[in-house]
Amino acid sequence: MAKKHPKIGTRKLSYLALVIVILGVIGFVWYKNWQSKFEAPRQSTQPIEFTISKDMTLQAIVGDLKYYDFIKDKQAFTFALEHTQDDTKGGTNFIQVGKGSKTIEREAAYTISQSMNAWEIAKILLNTGDPRSCNHGCPESAFNPELIPGGDFAPTLKEKYSWVKTYEDCTKAIGRDGGQLSSEQYYERTGIRRCVSPDGREFTEGQEGWSDVPTP
Repeated sequence: MAKKHPKIGTRKLSYLALVIVILGVIGFVWYKNWQSKFEAPRQSTQPIEFTISKDMTLQAIVGDLKYYDFIKDKQAFTFALEHTQDDTKGGTNFIQVGKGSKTIEREAAYTISQSMNAWEIAKILLNTGDPRSCNHGCPESAFNPELIPGGDFAPTLKEKYSWVKTYEDCTKAIGRDGGQLSSEQYYERTGIRRCVSPDGREFTEGQEGWSDVPTP
């Protein structure tokens, strides 16, 4: 009877060990990648007030948090919500999370930041919330200070209208953000035309510069 060559058995063990190492590396990389999805998107950011309106859905909440860079991954954050302890009872207007008794209150404000991880934000949404009545309308932006897509701060009115340098510029800037022209009656009475820009500066037709305090 022929004997097995010892090198063949050793080779099989080597292949098996190699396969185990490769599977281990793949598993480790997968685990690290999955864990990274729960990490904070940014570092050392200031707190932001996030208001959940009376008609907001869980899908919209998760979408907004991803769109404005509070979470890295929608699926991972939903997992965090479903596996975070909820120590509060749902109020009269709430969003159910998963199949259990976890809830997020609508018409409430939550203090979060882009330097919190998914678990921290999930805990805040499930367990805190400062009531905000929307009987007279909820704010246009869910975030205060206002953010732009991607998560950076929206420019202030002063920054937004820094290009306004003259009376003529001021008249062009009047619009959605405010601003006002003096009336024709005022012009007939004084012979002066004034314009208040959306950021609160007053310009006078025919004069250079502006006043930071509008004329009463």
